[in-house]
Amino acid sequence: MEHKVTKHGSSNNEEDQSREIIEEFRRRFSSTKQKDIEKFVDFFYKECQKDSFLFCSNNDIQLNKLNLSHAMKIQEQVEALKSMNQLDIKEATSYLYFLDRFCKFLTQKEVAKIYYILPIKQKNSKKNKNPTLPLITDFEVFLNLKRYSHTTIRCSLVNIKSFLKFFNYTPEIRPTNEYWSTSFKRFEEHLIRKSLLENIQLSSAYEYLKAVRLFSRFLYENKEINFIYNIPTKMIQNAKRCNEYTNESDILLVIKCIFEYSKNVLRDISIFLIILETGCRPIEIVNLKIDDVYLHEKLIVLKSKKSHQRTLLISGTTCSLIKDYLKIRKNYLINQTDSLFINKFGNQITSSNISNLFRKYNKPFQEKNFTPKTLRHTFITNALNNGNSMEQVREIVGHKHLISTHYYFYRNIEKLKKLFLDKKLF
Repeated sequence: MEHKVTKHGSSNNEEDQSREIIEEFRRRFSSTKQKDIEKFVDFFYKECQKDSFLFCSNNDIQLNKLNLSHAMKIQEQVEALKSMNQLDIKEATSYLYFLDRFCKFLTQKEVAKIYYILPIKQKNSKKNKNPTLPLITDFEVFLNLKRYSHTTIRCSLVNIKSFLKFFNYTPEIRPTNEYWSTSFKRFEEHLIRKSLLENIQLSSAYEYLKAVRLFSRFLYENKEINFIYNIPTKMIQNAKRCNEYTNESDILLVIKCIFEYSKNVLRDISIFLIILETGCRPIEIVNLKIDDVYLHEKLIVLKSKKSHQRTLLISGTTCSLIKDYLKIRKNYLINQTDSLFINKFGNQITSSNISNLFRKYNKPFQEKNFTPKTLRHTFITNALNNGNSMEQVREIVGHKHLISTHYYFYRNIEKLKKLFLDKKLF
């Protein structure tokens, strides 16, 4: 069946271009799925006819007016027909598959920007080959009861798993007081050797030992041991403070990479822009609920144990992208969560997920490590450079103490001195 389509509906040349786009899309599947592609095009055209906005006076589809809302309406119609048994599972799956491909095709051709994703199917649960140790589960409960931050809990669990793996802990044997004391000491010596060989930073070794100290407190309060592990003074080494900064061109390059490489464009670009525009911490992105975003007022409510709660403005562009993300959010697996951003398993996104996203979009860079912290530091530095007072910036970024903000001001002065001294005076 031949259908009329046009990009603008204003000239024969544009009509020809649009027909070529449809034909090119058809040809991609004509050799293997010709019947399926023809059925999809017919279905797509009929659904588009329901919206007169998409058609011009001579009844030609204007492809440039297609958007995510249209794609979601088509998906809803496919799901409705399937529920009424008017489409079988195979046909419904085929229509959604081609809908996904067509949206990507139009985006690639720069005819319309439609960042659609297919509904994620629930996979059959497989038996976990590496079940969580009961001891780890109990430790996590302990940390939550003590009201440690999400980040502290996550890092402590990861580090203690490494600690238990180091000496092949098994739950079958009940460890004694001496057993744990020897294990702590061996792990401590192992970390010292690694730091001396420069396999890890001393500050990283310290993070492991802080987790061990917490773990020993957990064992002590559960009467498993009669002591609390103390970290040797020589191993106490906090991570060095830094003031990472990136320029506008690098930021634009990362944004370009998100649009080119991401399978979840709307989610990932929304996360990136919120951090860019507010200087927030990743944990504040993790804690965002759907109700924390007021799209009409262009406001976002950020919360964390460290910064408490604050309400900040975000741009209209970011609001628009979040709005589109909310349209597509239902296509993720959602495990009864009201979290704004969710991962591919339908759970609340984690700080690790956000860090991994940034690593993924570091493709254009060689030695640079573009992290969420880089955007936060860049925001603070730019805010101070633009004449905002330290008190204003402190409130915006959620610093508990003014001295934290003053650190960036000091680093800016040092940067200006360096630039001045590096200049050749004639």
